[in-house]
Amino acid sequence: MDKIRIACANRSAGTAPVFAAVEGGYLKESGLDPELIFYQGHSQSLPALIAGEADFINTVSPELITINMRDGGDAVIVASAISRSAQQVCARPGLSSRNDLRGKRWGVLARGDADECSIAMAFERWGWDIHKDAEIVAVGSGGPRLDLLLDDTKVDVAIMHAPEPFQAEKRGWKLVEDFARLDVAFQNSCAATTRRFFNARPDIVLKYVRAYSYGVYRFRTDGKFGVEVIRKYGGETDRSVLEATYVLFARLMGGMMFPSVEGVRTASQILYRLGVIPRLPAPEEFIDLEPVLQLERENFFQFLMGFRKE
Repeated sequence: MDKIRIACANRSAGTAPVFAAVEGGYLKESGLDPELIFYQGHSQSLPALIAGEADFINTVSPELITINMRDGGDAVIVASAISRSAQQVCARPGLSSRNDLRGKRWGVLARGDADECSIAMAFERWGWDIHKDAEIVAVGSGGPRLDLLLDDTKVDVAIMHAPEPFQAEKRGWKLVEDFARLDVAFQNSCAATTRRFFNARPDIVLKYVRAYSYGVYRFRTDGKFGVEVIRKYGGETDRSVLEATYVLFARLMGGMMFPSVEGVRTASQILYRLGVIPRLPAPEEFIDLEPVLQLERENFFQFLMGFRKE
């Protein structure tokens, strides 16, 4: 067994592909012995990956792009679970429609993160100006994420990730918009490593992508398993919240696991327009298609979907 360390930015549904690969036993079946290391957000987990404290990570493209370009990182996306925005918009009591949100205080954890990118992406579709039609408020990480986002003395509108929208509704906030409906290519939940590790151990990276793909497929097609994964790792006990979270997240999964070139391009363009990165990079700087291509050559996905025997 090859021991691997996986950095987890959170315990939300966004990290479910990793949790499913662990709980389904697919990593161990691939000859990998995983250790999950938990951090407070991507701002901590990605630096840990770059520093060599972890071998793999489940992350999102804006933060990965930023750490590579700002801090000279060598992170690379090797598989994708979701290539669309998976964020939801919740508003304080009294705000119930999209027009009610215009000009309000929009809460994110940090400026320039994936959530601010999702706001910019949505505003572009709606014909709004992010600099004129919203005040972006960085609530920081000095406490429970949901408590910070639901502080109506600072925030009117918050970008959330399941199960947060359903938890927020129980506290009086309202789910107003689902950015997934925009259907914009945006590299969201994905598997990444560093180019150093990839070059040193391509065999382990291939094993990891295979197990990750198993996890995504099992999570998406087995509702009872998926709900249990969310419950075990997220700590939520309300069945209605768990089921709603599963449906919301699982419906976005699928495809052939390739990192999304267009999804990374979208994220890069938004980061550049926001002034987070100094130049507009090519998406290929941040992705490597080879592991998924190799699985295709092995007819792995035909086996996974029941059309071939192993």
